[in-house]
Amino acid sequence: MDTVYIDIRHWLFWYGNYGFCKNSCNDEITIYQDKDKTKFLGYFEITTHCSLEYLINNEEDNLEAEQPEFYKEIIEFLNSDNKIHYTYIYPRDEEDISHQVKHNAPVNSKGYKPIYIEMWSKLSDHWDENEIKKCVKILGEKFFNKEIIKVEILDIPTYEETEIAFNENYKPYIKYNQL
Repeated sequence: MDTVYIDIRHWLFWYGNYGFCKNSCNDEITIYQDKDKTKFLGYFEITTHCSLEYLINNEEDNLEAEQPEFYKEIIEFLNSDNKIHYTYIYPRDEEDISHQVKHNAPVNSKGYKPIYIEMWSKLSDHWDENEIKKCVKILGEKFFNKEIIKVEILDIPTYEETEIAFNENYKPYIKYNQL
């Protein structure tokens, strides 16, 4: 698989990419085989260790009480020497069964593939275009059993479009020390 094409879901990535605020530490990406987005490959969430540390430090009580296994999994990853970790959400009911990923992925004790995959990474503190492309290549080897040579990002907003979106949809709702 020479080239894949990706969509980056969140505007926050672009706000950081263009310098309007800090770079994003958590994003969702969709991977396609074609520019027209007709050959879907997969959907992934990618999260840096900084985002996980923030989650633990700011949501620890709720997270530990409401999702103790997830909390423990985060702590174990953060304290490990592992650079990458994958976490999976498996079908919870009959409806979810039809949403299993189509690509290679581990099955649970019931024989189901996940419906959602998250990649945790210590390879970078935040995301930029190159770091996201690096993650896509790693995901390609892990879940598609393919070496991805080139990653093209689709639908890149212009600086001007991003500035307008930032000023209208983000800046009014944040404190200036969060920029």
